[in-house]
This record gives sequence, C-alpha cells and structure tokens, in this order.
Amino acid sequence: MKRRAFAFLFALSLWASAQTIEDFAVTLEIKADGSLLVNERIGVYFDLPRHGIIREIPVSYRLPTGERYRLRLELLEVSEDGQNVPYKAYREGGNLVVKIGDPDVTVRGLVPYTIRYRVLRALVRYEEEVELYWNAIGTEWTMPIRRAKVEIILPSEIPPEDVHFVAYQGPYGSTAPFALAWVEGRLRGETQNLLAGQGITVAVRVPSGYIALPSFGTRVLWFLGDNVYAAIPLLVFLGMTLIWWRWGRDPKLGTVAPEYTPPPGIGPAEAGVLVDDRFDPQDFTAGILSLATKGWMKIREVAGDFQLVPQQGTKELTPYEEALREALFSGEEKDGPTFAKLKYRLYEKIPGVRAKLLMDLVDKGFYHGNPEAVRSFWRALGVGIIVLGVVLFFLFANLYLSIAVGTSGVIVAAFAPFMPRKTGKGMEALRWVRGLAEYIRRAEVERIEFAAKEQHFEELLPYAVALGMSDLWVEKFAGVLRAPPSWYEARGPWVPMTFPARLMLLHRLSQAAAAVPRTAKAGRGGWSGGSGFGGRGFSGGGMGGGGGRAW
Repeated sequence: MKRRAFAFLFALSLWASAQTIEDFAVTLEIKADGSLLVNERIGVYFDLPRHGIIREIPVSYRLPTGERYRLRLELLEVSEDGQNVPYKAYREGGNLVVKIGDPDVTVRGLVPYTIRYRVLRALVRYEEEVELYWNAIGTEWTMPIRRAKVEIILPSEIPPEDVHFVAYQGPYGSTAPFALAWVEGRLRGETQNLLAGQGITVAVRVPSGYIALPSFGTRVLWFLGDNVYAAIPLLVFLGMTLIWWRWGRDPKLGTVAPEYTPPPGIGPAEAGVLVDDRFDPQDFTAGILSLATKGWMKIREVAGDFQLVPQQGTKELTPYEEALREALFSGEEKDGPTFAKLKYRLYEKIPGVRAKLLMDLVDKGFYHGNPEAVRSFWRALGVGIIVLGVVLFFLFANLYLSIAVGTSGVIVAAFAPFMPRKTGKGMEALRWVRGLAEYIRRAEVERIEFAAKEQHFEELLPYAVALGMSDLWVEKFAGVLRAPPSWYEARGPWVPMTFPARLMLLHRLSQAAAAVPRTAKAGRGGWSGGSGFGGRGFSGGGMGGGGGRAW
C-alpha cells in the first residue's frame, strides 16, 4: 500500500515538473477613466505533450462584512505565440476560467501565451487617494516561475512624487518585499525562481483627482447586482404597500361638513380613537369628563389634586364609560378617590378598559379588527424579522444580509400604525367627528341661545378634550362661565379665565394616575477588502491574481 502511495506521489511530482513558466510578464495600466488594463505574457515550457493552459482569474470576492464584491472583467485578447488560439471562457465559483488550447492538438516545448483584459472596480478610494491593490501574479499557480516581471503604467499627468507604492512576493500571506522602481516613467520590478504557490502583489496609491471613479449611482447598481439580498428591503416595502392598499387602507372620507352635535352612539373617547386609531391619554381624560358631564361623578378640587366623587346619574353611558367608572371607583374610598390614590392601582385596570373601548368599536362595525391588536401584530412581526437579521449575522457573518433583513423588519414595523382599517360605517362616524371638530373651530358663541350655552358647552367639552381642542372651546365660552359647571367644585374663588389651566392640570394628573409605575415595568473568502498599505498588505491579499495549470 505504501509503495503504491509513493509511486503515485512520485508520478505526480514528475507531472508537475513537466511544465514550467519560463517567463511571466505582467503589465498593469491604470487608466484615467478608472479602468485597469491587464496584459499577461506567459511563456510555458511543456516537457510533455499538453493541449494548453487553464487560467483562473478571481472576479468575485466576499468581504469581511459579508458584502459580495465582483469585478467587471472583459477579455480583450487570448493568443498563442501571437496567433489566435481556441479558448473557452466560463464562470466557475468566484473565478473566470479561461481554458486555452485545442482539445485535438497538443503542444510541446516553450509556448508563449498572451491574455489581455480590462477590469472595472479594481480601484478603491481611500479618503483623498485611489488605490490599486492587485495580485499581479497569483499564488495559485501549480507551476514554478523562472522569471517574473511586473510593470505598472500610470496616467502621464500624475507626478511620480505623488505616487506611493509597495509590493510583496512569496506564498499567500507573505510580507517579503518585492522591489519596484521608476524606469522610463513606469514602475518596474523583477524577480526569479518563484515556486509553485508563490506570487507577487502590488499596491499603488495616487491622488484621487487624477482618476475618474464610477458615479455613486453606478456603484449602487453594481452593489445591488452583486448583492441581490440588498433589494430585500425594497421588495418588502413594495409588498407592505400592496398589503396596506388592499387590507389596511381606509375607505375615502368624503366631504366634511360642520356638525354641532356629537355623533350618535359615539362617546368622546370613541371619537378620539376614530381620529387616530389609538387610545391616547387625552381619550382617558375625555372619558372622565364625560362621566362628570353626564352626572355620574363630580370633580372636586383639593390641594394640588382632584377628587372624583361618585354620583348617581341618569344619562346613558357607553360600554367604555361604564368600565371606566367601575375602574375609578373600585377602591374603598367612600367619598371617591383622588388621582394620587388612583396612581397605585389604576394602571392595572387601564388595559382592560382600553380593550373594552376598542372591542366595542369593532362590535359596532366601525373597524374590521381591534386597531391595537392589528398594530401589535405587524409591530411584533417587524421585531421578529429584526431579530432574524441579528441571528443571520451570527450564523453567516454577513453584515449586509443582516442589515437588509433588519431593515425589512423596520419597514414592516413602520407600517404598523397604518394597518388598522375602518369600515364604511367607521368612515361615516369619522366624517361626523371631523365635522364636529370643524364646528368647534368655527363656533360663534354669541349666536347660541343664552339658556342653551352652558348645556352646549358641557356637552361638547369632553369631545373637545379628546380632539385636542379644549383650550379653544373653553376660550370661546369664557364670558359665559360666570360660575363653575354643576359637576365641578372649585377650591377658592371662581375665575373663568383659569379654567383652561385647571383642565390642563386635570389632564396631567389623570395621565399620571393611569401611567405604569417604574417598579411595575421592571416586573414586565477572498480579497480582504483592505488596503495594501499600513502594514496590512501581503502577497495574495489583493484582487486579481488567481493561478493556472496545464491541461
């Protein structure tokens, strides 16, 4: 068994030594338009009959961030001893493979090959400079190289003193220097006896003003072409737009006309929800004021606070108002609680009260589904996709894929506020509510019958609070409110002009009472994508290069 293995290895060594690259000359011409012209003259000595060589040129790289970076390479010439020769070019993995030679013809002895090609994206900007970090001779050749030459041609406008360069030779990862020098206006270097697997890498920097790099739009198109997943957020946005258009968009509102009475069967809190599809603190305050104006409680001023005194009213309450009244007066306070007392227990009841309000709107046919539940679904889906993006980063170490998926999650979550959908009946109610807002904005108090002024003020006050127009509404009736409303017990002399400030204080205290305390919340491969300078460069570390073999 050992003899067979030895014989195989011996035969393989003979096969490898049967061909040698006698002369490998590479010319790199950096053009002012940002392209790179590469001319490879490869003199291969075949000791045994072969058809030709296979040249493998890396064109696609995975950067450390996970981004796919692909060169745009155009073959210009493939020849043998200055004559056209059959060849086949195809992609294999991240390489462009050029198979040179006739399968029906063999060659022997010294055969010179020429491969010439143009490359885009080989130059990379670093601040105010442009760099070419290129494997002039790759480290993947299976044949030794007797003599290697590298020549770099720069635009004639660039002064030599503005050009910075460094070069390396040896196996992959080697930092052994390769000498470059100015000769007749060009950078040239030469070495001998490179072993199989050894190559030459050059890094050249010039001021960016001499090189016209591709535009931002072109670079974006290239990036998207190389990284299809980068288009995921765009596709998700278009998909979410279609979903919203079909299942989240409200019917048309139609013409809004002023309405001077509340919409039938819709309390102030319900009106507030219809406006923005959510339960806000001002809707909570509006519910309290609605209980007061309907005679089910009195609001009494106490030192720095308000006391809610229960009463036996006669006007009908909405399901939300009934649930709110039960939540407010579920304690042991005989005369009713203050907001300071409610602060420690009301927050536990608010979710149930809010759910009662939203489900009542669904039951009455104003919404296709609970607005809060709809928002929560899409928000949770968006967060889940963001988490998936993070997981993908740790699984594949692909930053750009992670960002693309995470951004898609952000897009989904951003659509959440717009996904609750009203029915046609809901839009009719909203049109009435907006008409009421328009009336509050335009109302002329002096035209209202004197006997009805106070009653009209109290009837619409909770709606004005829910619509964020309480200051305007109170200001219009400032001359009428010579005494506090029957449901409001002032502390000290009554000053009508201070009533807006008292309502604001009432709103702040009610909001604080419904807030959740903090203690309660606590219980709930290839090119590195780097530079060839600064001690980071090495043989085989740039773009291009690759290798080849005989066939």
